[in-house]
Amino acid sequence: MKKGGKMYRSLCLFATAVVLLGGCSDDSNPTQPPPEGLASIAGTWNLHSWVYSRDDNPAQTVDWVSLLGLSGTLVIAGSGEFSVSPALPGGFGQDHGDLTMEADSLYWDGENDEEWVHFTLGTDLLTLEWPEVELVDMDQDGTPEDVWLVVTYEK
Repeated sequence: MKKGGKMYRSLCLFATAVVLLGGCSDDSNPTQPPPEGLASIAGTWNLHSWVYSRDDNPAQTVDWVSLLGLSGTLVIAGSGEFSVSPALPGGFGQDHGDLTMEADSLYWDGENDEEWVHFTLGTDLLTLEWPEVELVDMDQDGTPEDVWLVVTYEK
């Protein structure tokens, strides 16, 4: 019976450790919005990277800034109004609208897209992660892939 008691204690310790570790916070990935709210991300942001990763193989990525010379800006007002103008292949990609901040997400309410987008804010970097799989020819080889999108802007 002693072995069973020892195993029970070990499982209890393991479960407690998992709960405690789950409660730890990582400052690089906040769960609360910055105290300044939208003012913390207001300004003109220049496109730094536009990275697609395959849904079936996330290690396979391509950065359209490097591959295609993609460029553009994201301008955010303190009120949440935004305009974005990346020069995407085919000439599309401009959008404008309003942002709303809640926890570590922005509600992107634009003319072309409406959805919650996860964000992280570094010293001079703003990273946006789109929440759904998209069908995009990520490597421009003529065949679209199911991909995830992460876009990084810098001030």
